[in-house]
Amino acid sequence: MPRFYLHIYNGSGVAEDLEGQELADTAAARRAAIEGLRDILASELRGGKLDTASFVEIEDEARHPVATVSFDEAVRITDETPRRT
Repeated sequence: MPRFYLHIYNGSGVAEDLEGQELADTAAARRAAIEGLRDILASELRGGKLDTASFVEIEDEARHPVATVSFDEAVRITDETPRRT
């Protein structure tokens, strides 16, 4: 199974993934990146802030970038006014 490295970029800087993880393919790496971003963003919200510029860069086994997952792909923000029934 191929190894992917998920590097996190946010307001705190860069957290390089030095170990990587074995995932089936790039699609599985994207899903792992989205889950990781959601965890980070949830933690930031609990701390009273939210960095919408956060993203994850995915590298393959050869350490070549294969995808980037942005904040926008990890969460959907809406501003919908509730309707009274």
